[in-house]
Amino acid sequence: MRLRPLAPIVMAFVRAFVVVFGVAAEAWLFMALLAPGIEDRIVAWCVAHALVSGSLAAVSCATLPGSDATARRRWFLLCACLNLAMPLAGALGTSLALTFGVRAAVRRDHGQDYWRFTDNPALPFTTPGKRAGRVVDGRGLAEQLAFPGDVQGLFRKVLAAARMPATLSIGALRAGVGHADERIRLTAYQTLDRKSSSLNDEIDRLSAQAVLRTGHERADTWLQVASNYWELLTLEQSEPVARAQLLEQAGEAALAAIVAWPDSRNAHFTFGRIALRQGDPVRAEAAFARAQTLGMPASTTLPYRAEAAFLARDFVAVQRLLASIDDAFKAYPPLRQVAEQWR
Repeated sequence: MRLRPLAPIVMAFVRAFVVVFGVAAEAWLFMALLAPGIEDRIVAWCVAHALVSGSLAAVSCATLPGSDATARRRWFLLCACLNLAMPLAGALGTSLALTFGVRAAVRRDHGQDYWRFTDNPALPFTTPGKRAGRVVDGRGLAEQLAFPGDVQGLFRKVLAAARMPATLSIGALRAGVGHADERIRLTAYQTLDRKSSSLNDEIDRLSAQAVLRTGHERADTWLQVASNYWELLTLEQSEPVARAQLLEQAGEAALAAIVAWPDSRNAHFTFGRIALRQGDPVRAEAAFARAQTLGMPASTTLPYRAEAAFLARDFVAVQRLLASIDDAFKAYPPLRQVAEQWR
């Protein structure tokens, strides 16, 4: 039979003795606290209680397996506070919990870890343990709906698209309306209708609130109304009449935000984008220039100003504005291709 080394056994015996002695001392101090005349010896009692509590916390934390110095200090602080706050009860609780509870948890067999910790920044794309790796379909949902595939999987993805913003899901939902499967077709149509109704209700609610507000709050509310009209525009982009009406209403909301707060750069920028979609490059350029003057980053406004100059057929200004954009922003498509074309 293999014998354990003597030193660990002796240390464990000493620690157990200190714990038992400390709990007994706490019991004696607790009884002394309830005895009459303790008011005359309260300072001595507090000092003794602090010494016993600290000693018990130190010994209990020293028995923790696999803990680093920082974890031991935190455990010591927690145990000392509990021992000081609850005479006898704190000592019993911390001693039993750390002696039996933590050790039992460490020795318990949890099996193989399912999740794997990794330094890979693409953590969501890391396959967890015990799960078979598979090739992820990199196509967009609209492209998947355009070609035959797993109908049940596509149906679940169309359901999930209901939680996506309209600007991101509109293409996939419109593709789903024309799908051969009836469930996918009806679900996509109902989702589009529900998104449109929700945006209209939100516009009505915010418009009523904007009338009652003043200053910056009123401007922010009208700006949110314009943003909702802009998102609703993505749902009605195939209807020319509806698109013109939505652009006009969005422009009125953005103009109301500018009137309420003339120095709002976001309001001027939103108004410029709406004017650009309406085919009015003069008002768009004025709004973008004002937004840039008020602090909007040039990397944000210059591409739109270049587009406005192109609509106005001012090709010299297009080349000048594109050249003014920082090279770091022109390194990514589609701006990269446009900048290369106008060099």
